[in-house]
Amino acid sequence: MKKQDTPSPRRMWLRKAIFLSVAVTSLPELAFSDSKTAKASKDAVHYQDNPTQGKMCGMCRYFIPPDSTSPGKGMMGAGMSAMMNCQNGSCQVVAGQISAMAYCILYSPIPA
Repeated sequence: MKKQDTPSPRRMWLRKAIFLSVAVTSLPELAFSDSKTAKASKDAVHYQDNPTQGKMCGMCRYFIPPDSTSPGKGMMGAGMSAMMNCQNGSCQVVAGQISAMAYCILYSPIPA
């Protein structure tokens, strides 16, 4: 039997899936790696004031709660009281005041 010169469709799909997952998970780090002070605009990341499918800034690794000394923990760093009081925080990658109940495309859940 002759070997196939082209990879199987399953292997091609697996390669694309792996490449896409690596590209998507490293996007925020790559996008902002050249300058520690540069932040994306709200328009660029499609910032919206409402959560989407349970995803909200208050539960994102990049959210910095108000009066927090522990960025990277979302609202877990300041407790849920700040979220319930609707206090705005900031973000490590998006410029401006950020609502804990908002959402953008750079949402990344807090690692367990």
